[in-house]
Amino acid sequence: MSKVIYEGWMVRYGRRKIGRSFIHMRYFVLESQLLAYYKKKPQDNVVPIKTFLIDGNCRVEDRGLKTHHGHMVYVLSVYNKKEKYHRITMAAFNIQEALIWKVKIEFVIDQHQGSLVPNGNKYVSFEYKSGIENGRKSSSSDQESQ
Repeated sequence: MSKVIYEGWMVRYGRRKIGRSFIHMRYFVLESQLLAYYKKKPQDNVVPIKTFLIDGNCRVEDRGLKTHHGHMVYVLSVYNKKEKYHRITMAAFNIQEALIWKVKIEFVIDQHQGSLVPNGNKYVSFEYKSGIENGRKSSSSDQESQ
């Protein structure tokens, strides 16, 4: 088990096939490479209900305020851009808790985005090419004026 970045009780939010929504209290654990949730606070070697691998391709989407049988919840969705159907949708009863989770998850994603670039730089530089690659031939007068 890697280092726990943040953990706590949140609501697992979802929709059934017939359009009805459901909420379940779950214990979420955010680690340096994954987000997992359990039915109760994990002790020893408990297997999580679901895990989600976090890398630089992940995104946190704020779905806003939703109501479920009179309960107002703030919904967040964590997904991978390459596999949009593999996601975890979580919610909180207050906006402060939802924002804390959003910031913590984005922090973990940002750490992985820095490691995606092969040369180690976070910002990729590009090489400017003049002439034919720009869609026109450059003349000698163009080059002199530059």
